[in-house]
Order: sequence, then structure tokens, then C-alpha cells
Amino acid sequence: MSDAGGPPPPPPPFVEPYPGFSNETNGPLIVAVTTALTGLATLFVIARIYSRIISAGKIALDDWIMIVSILDGIWYVGMSGAAVHFGGGRHILTLKPEDATQVIKLTVISFVPGVTSFVLPKFGVVILLAKLLSPSRPHIIFMWIISVLYGLMTIAMLTLNFAQCTPAAAQWDTTVKGTCMDRKIVVNYAMTLGIVGALYDFYLAAYPTFVLWGLQMNIKKKLALCSSLGAGYCAGAVAIYKCTTFQGLLTLQDYTYALGNVVLWTNIEANSVVISACIPLLLPLIKKIFGSSALGISTAKSGGVPGNSGKSKSGNGTPGLVTFGARGHGSSKRSRTLQSNFDGGTHDSDDSKYIILEERSFQYSSREAGDEDASVMERVRGTKQDGW
Repeated sequence: MSDAGGPPPPPPPFVEPYPGFSNETNGPLIVAVTTALTGLATLFVIARIYSRIISAGKIALDDWIMIVSILDGIWYVGMSGAAVHFGGGRHILTLKPEDATQVIKLTVISFVPGVTSFVLPKFGVVILLAKLLSPSRPHIIFMWIISVLYGLMTIAMLTLNFAQCTPAAAQWDTTVKGTCMDRKIVVNYAMTLGIVGALYDFYLAAYPTFVLWGLQMNIKKKLALCSSLGAGYCAGAVAIYKCTTFQGLLTLQDYTYALGNVVLWTNIEANSVVISACIPLLLPLIKKIFGSSALGISTAKSGGVPGNSGKSKSGNGTPGLVTFGARGHGSSKRSRTLQSNFDGGTHDSDDSKYIILEERSFQYSSREAGDEDASVMERVRGTKQDGW
């Protein structure tokens, strides 16, 4: 006769679905890749800040955004590493319940710095493009409307990340009773945000490419500038691939193992965006290391009106590169400002003023230029030779 008040029978022994199941983990891969890529992105941010300091003497708002972004990335790597410590990357059936709870909790919370680390740099790129390419006022408004809408979508995603279960702890703690919305809603919204982010990256990369390709400069420098400002294509491609990893979350059961793929590609996307945003501003550092001839660039010597450069002589005594400061925002002046300080011009205390480099370009009238620019242009015209 059995004792009804006795202890419950022990659970059946765990049987591996296949040999090596218990030891299978992608945790070391997550730690290695995220640490290496975030370290590389950190070096790019440091190089960007150093370039900005040696060229402008100070850092700007978009630089601060990059600093915050890389700090978010480091925070994300730290939390992902902590999740791996508790068993992240291993199959959930092989973990103790309390360890599985910690892994899921850390992973859910880590998406806050993870998402912001690839969203914030896009705003820094918008600020940079608005400075360097001098878009029209309607275009600037359009860029910021897109940016604000994308930012609001991101806030909604982060809110949904915690609000999908009531209480939020029901996501990671099986002992907490609660209700959760259909997982399909969260996954589909995450895919939508990812696709919008990819299109946003492509737009921010394509816009300067189209503009710079029409400028008067040698093909080597044109390709270098288009490539550096168009590095966002890589970030967009990574974002699209990351979206393909979301589909598996709809039927996800082995959360601690399968989610490592999303964690990994979130970090890869973030570092791709940060590196892409830093590359265009590294020219002063490149020139400092490799000289002014790097990327086919020649340096103009300043002279004449302060804040406005004069003329330089090439090796055969002919005027080569003329520089002058660009201020206003009229359409004719905007076309001049596109020959911007990627050539490593000198900035003054006005962060919106750039030294503009024109390569044998005389298509602008004195009336189009400002009073100071007009005097410089008149002196340049006096030196023009036949055949220019």
C-alpha cells in the first residue's frame, strides 16, 4: 500500500536530444565578437575625437552623441557578458531555473543600451550632413522629421520590450504569474523598426554620394569622400540581415540559446553604424599620419582676409587651389560650401563656418559671394591664365 503523504517522485533523468547537447554553447562566440567589435568601434570614436580636436580645437554635438553611443555599446557588451556568465548561449534545458531567470532578465534589460547604441549615431550623422552638405531648409526639415519619427518608433520598441508582459517580471521569472501579449506583435514590430532603420541608413549614405559626385574635384578624392560618407550602406545591410534572425523568435522555446543570434547581430549593427559615422571625420588624422597628399589631397595656403584663404601655387607657378570661407545659406552659397573641409581646413570658433576648398573653380560671380569673398575672388581672377 503506497503512502499518499510521501514525497513526490523524483523527476526523470535528463536525456540529451543528441550527443554533446549539454555542452553546446555560443556564449564564448558572443563575448569574443561583441568585445572585439566594440573595442574596434571605440578606437574609431577616439580617432574621431582626436581628429576633431586637431582640426577644430573642440568637439561638437555630434561627437558627444558618438561618445554616448559607444558607452551604450560598452554597457550592452557588459550585460551580455553577464548573461553568458549565468549560462547565456547554452540550452535552457541544461540550466538551473534561477540561472535561466537571470539570463533572460539580463538579456531583456540589455536591449535598452543595445538598441540606443545603433539608433543614436544616426542622429549624429544627420547633424554632420547638415553641416557639411548645407542642404536646403526644406531638406533639413525633412531629415529631422524622419529622425524624430524613427526616434519615437525606437522609444515605442523599448516600451514594448518591457510592457509585453504584465508584470514585466513575468517575462523572465516563471514563478511570477502574469499575462503576455502575442509574441508575434513584438517580433513584427521589431522587424518593422529594423527595416525602417536599414532604409534610414541607406538614405543617409545615398544623399551625400549623390551630392558629392557632382562636385569639381579629382576622381580619387571624390571616390574617397563618397566611400567614407557612404559607409552607411554596410550598416543598412547588417540591419536587414538582423531582421532575418527575428523570424525564429516566433516559435522560440530554447530562449537562452537561440537569442544569442539576436544579441550578436544587434551589437554588429551598432558598431557598423558607429564606425560608418566616424570614418568621414578621420581625414585630419590621416593627413597628420600620412601627410597632406593622402587620398590625393593638396593643401592650400591661406592668405589675405582672415578667415578667407588666398591662393596657392602649384609646382609650375600656376594657381592651384583657392580657398575661401563660406557662411550664408543661400542656394548659390550652398553649392560653394559643398567643397567642404574634408580637405582639413581650419575652423574658427563658429562651429558652422568651414574653410571651403575650390579646385580651379571660377563659376561664381562677385555678387554671389559675400563682400569679403568677392575681394578674394577678384584677386583670383587677376591671376587667371589662358586655358583655365
